Amino acid sequence: MPFDLEYGRRVYDRTSRHPRLYALIRWSVCLGRESGLQQLAIDALNLQSGQTVLDLACGNGVNFKHLAAIIGQRGKIFALDYSTGMLANAQRHAASHGLPNFQFIHADAARVCLKPNSLDAALCTFGLSAMPGERHAIQNVARALKPGARFVVFDAKPFTGLARIWNPILGPFFARTQNWNPHKDVVKALRENFTQVNLRQFNSGCNFIAVAAKPAYSDSHK
Repeated sequence: MPFDLEYGRRVYDRTSRHPRLYALIRWSVCLGRESGLQQLAIDALNLQSGQTVLDLACGNGVNFKHLAAIIGQRGKIFALDYSTGMLANAQRHAASHGLPNFQFIHADAARVCLKPNSLDAALCTFGLSAMPGERHAIQNVARALKPGARFVVFDAKPFTGLARIWNPILGPFFARTQNWNPHKDVVKALRENFTQVNLRQFNSGCNFIAVAAKPAYSDSHK
């Protein structure tokens, strides 16, 4: 599998035309626990009313209503995705639910230019393990976060323990259908860019929530 940017875009553009299938895949990746794990990830952002949050690799906007319920009318969501099909679905989702204050960004997360120290939080669900250049994407997010802000990553990796017998079967399937790269070490990449990363694992290790916190001071104050 090439795991390259354009292949990933084509995969998610195709998937965007089948939202029920996409929802089923996400549900299966979480062994039926997606809703609860998603809420744990959003709670870990420690968002407040009126704040600004980045939804990196936003997909079809599955996080939007949960984020908007916290930040309210005065808050803002930057929604970024490289798939034009997914981003179009996300825009329709926001409009149909009357959600306010969005800025939609069609860009490669590894190359996007985000304003330094502008974000109160950032969230990425099932994105970093499927995108090329995840280390550069993490660096971009780290620069854009305000001091003390959090980057929460809810993602997937191969099973550990006895359940790892499924890895040779499921790995190639999700690689082909979701551009998922089972060889990526997303948590290691986070720890290379953040001094504090707390990790929780679920479902025999195949799901994890990593909370990376930027120090509560700027480099100029070191």
